Amino acid sequence: MMMIMRLMNRMLPSCKEVSRLTSQAMDESLPWTKRLGLRMHLRMCIWCRRNAEQLQLMRNLARGQALSRNEQARLSSDARKRIAKFLEQNDEKS
Repeated sequence: MMMIMRLMNRMLPSCKEVSRLTSQAMDESLPWTKRLGLRMHLRMCIWCRRNAEQLQLMRNLARGQALSRNEQARLSSDARKRIAKFLEQNDEKS
Protein backbone atom coordinates (compact mmCIF):
# COMPACT_ATOMS: atom_id res chain seq x y z
CA MET A 1 0.00 0.00 0.00
CA MET A 2 2.82 2.38 0.88
CA MET A 3 4.45 1.73 -2.47
CA ILE A 4 1.23 2.64 -4.29
CA MET A 5 1.01 5.92 -2.36
CA ARG A 6 4.61 6.81 -3.25
CA LEU A 7 3.95 6.02 -6.90
CA MET A 8 0.81 8.17 -6.90
CA ASN A 9 2.66 11.07 -5.28
CA ARG A 10 5.25 10.94 -8.04
CA MET A 11 2.61 10.82 -10.77
CA LEU A 12 0.21 13.42 -9.38
CA PRO A 13 1.04 17.10 -9.57
CA SER A 14 1.59 19.10 -6.39
CA CYS A 15 -0.97 21.62 -5.16
CA LYS A 16 1.20 24.41 -6.54
CA GLU A 17 1.33 22.71 -9.94
CA VAL A 18 -2.44 22.08 -9.86
CA SER A 19 -3.05 25.77 -9.28
CA ARG A 20 -1.01 26.60 -12.38
CA LEU A 21 -2.60 23.82 -14.44
CA THR A 22 -6.12 24.87 -13.46
CA SER A 23 -5.49 28.35 -14.77
CA GLN A 24 -3.73 27.06 -17.87
CA ALA A 25 -6.56 24.62 -18.63
CA MET A 26 -8.99 27.53 -18.81
CA ASP A 27 -6.93 29.15 -21.55
CA GLU A 28 -5.72 26.19 -23.58
CA SER A 29 -6.10 22.46 -24.00
CA LEU A 30 -3.77 20.40 -21.81
CA PRO A 31 -2.13 17.15 -22.90
CA TRP A 32 -4.13 14.14 -21.71
CA THR A 33 -1.46 13.17 -19.17
CA LYS A 34 -1.67 16.61 -17.51
CA ARG A 35 -5.49 16.56 -17.62
CA LEU A 36 -5.56 13.14 -16.00
CA GLY A 37 -3.17 14.19 -13.23
CA LEU A 38 -5.16 17.37 -12.67
CA ARG A 39 -8.47 15.51 -12.44
CA MET A 40 -7.10 12.90 -10.07
CA HIS A 41 -5.59 15.54 -7.81
CA LEU A 42 -8.80 17.59 -7.79
CA ARG A 43 -10.80 14.49 -6.77
CA MET A 44 -8.53 13.91 -3.78
CA CYS A 45 -7.74 17.47 -2.65
CA ILE A 46 -10.66 19.56 -1.40
CA TRP A 47 -8.51 22.70 -1.18
CA CYS A 48 -7.43 22.56 -4.81
CA ARG A 49 -10.98 21.71 -5.87
CA ARG A 50 -12.28 24.78 -4.02
CA ASN A 51 -9.55 26.90 -5.56
CA ALA A 52 -10.50 25.68 -9.05
CA GLU A 53 -14.17 26.47 -8.41
CA GLN A 54 -13.33 29.95 -7.14
CA LEU A 55 -11.05 30.59 -10.10
CA GLN A 56 -13.85 29.59 -12.48
CA LEU A 57 -16.29 31.84 -10.63
CA MET A 58 -13.91 34.82 -10.83
CA ARG A 59 -13.39 34.17 -14.52
CA ASN A 60 -17.15 34.11 -15.12
CA LEU A 61 -17.64 37.28 -13.08
CA ALA A 62 -14.91 39.05 -15.01
CA ARG A 63 -16.57 38.07 -18.25
CA GLY A 64 -19.95 39.21 -17.00
CA GLN A 65 -21.39 35.73 -17.27
CA ALA A 66 -22.21 35.18 -13.61
CA LEU A 67 -25.86 35.95 -14.16
CA SER A 68 -27.48 35.56 -17.50
CA ARG A 69 -30.11 38.05 -18.55
CA ASN A 70 -32.86 35.67 -17.50
CA GLU A 71 -31.28 35.06 -14.10
CA GLN A 72 -30.64 38.64 -13.03
CA ALA A 73 -31.13 39.25 -9.34
CA ARG A 74 -34.46 40.89 -8.59
CA LEU A 75 -35.88 42.11 -5.32
CA SER A 76 -39.27 40.95 -4.22
CA SER A 77 -41.95 43.59 -3.78
CA ASP A 78 -41.81 43.01 -0.02
CA ALA A 79 -38.08 43.67 0.04
CA ARG A 80 -38.54 46.84 -2.01
CA LYS A 81 -41.17 48.09 0.45
CA ARG A 82 -38.89 47.40 3.44
CA ILE A 83 -36.01 49.26 1.79
CA ALA A 84 -38.23 52.21 0.88
CA LYS A 85 -39.57 52.37 4.45
CA PHE A 86 -36.04 52.21 5.86
CA LEU A 87 -34.87 55.00 3.55
CA GLU A 88 -37.85 57.18 4.46
CA GLN A 89 -37.20 56.73 8.17
CA ASN A 90 -33.54 57.59 7.79
CA ASP A 91 -34.37 60.55 5.55
CA GLU A 92 -36.65 61.95 8.26
CA LYS A 93 -33.87 61.67 10.88
CA SER A 94 -31.43 63.72 8.79
